Amino acid sequence: KEKEKKNRKGKDKENGSVSSSETPPPPPPNEISPPPHAAEEEEDDDWGEDTTEEAQRRRMDEISDHAKVLTLTDDLERTVEERVNILFDFVKKKKEEGIIDSSDKEIVAEAERLDVKAMGPLVLTEVLFNEKIREQIKKYRRHFLRFCHNNKKAQRYLLHGLECVVAMHQAQLISKIPHILKEMYDADLLEEEVIISWSEKASKKYVSKDLAKEIRVKAEPFIKWLKEAEEESSGGEEDDEDENIEV
Repeated sequence: KEKEKKNRKGKDKENGSVSSSETPPPPPPNEISPPPHAAEEEEDDDWGEDTTEEAQRRRMDEISDHAKVLTLTDDLERTVEERVNILFDFVKKKKEEGIIDSSDKEIVAEAERLDVKAMGPLVLTEVLFNEKIREQIKKYRRHFLRFCHNNKKAQRYLLHGLECVVAMHQAQLISKIPHILKEMYDADLLEEEVIISWSEKASKKYVSKDLAKEIRVKAEPFIKWLKEAEEESSGGEEDDEDENIEV
């Protein structure tokens, strides 16, 4: 009988089973459970039960990413006006928090997310400009440049935004239109073609028709200078070509 018992024990060990009446021996040193970071590589269906700080952070990231996707989808289904208002609130909050100066990249990223990048300058002018616009053009040049560089549509919205600022501070700004336009031109925020095209047609979409006309009348000295400079530049190029012609 003692021999049969030993034989059964041997078979149990071979099959990996342990008698219910016996306590399994502790694992040898080389079989100790792996540290937490190694176990993390395995999939854990019960992720909600893990209470470590790292696991909680992972769960929050997963929830946050999911929420971002839902928010993005939801925002893009909104009207253009609603999306522009979201961007306005975003920029206004940055200003109120005192971090607007370093938020240019975040602002353009939010405008791109909302698919209203071309309209960004219209929002920026409303939040960042007042009667001290000439100083503010220099201060926030980088913010506007991120929208206006090689983007004529954004430049047109910048001009419409300028009209709105003038409407708000008409007494202080109406006579300074030529200087403001030159500041924007020198800062590379506006191209000649866009300014000249804007000056040729008054629109009542953003300000009254009368004010739109008056703004363009006040802008005439700068427009004239711009056209003359363009003609001189073209003439200079033609003269250079003539000099290169062999007689």
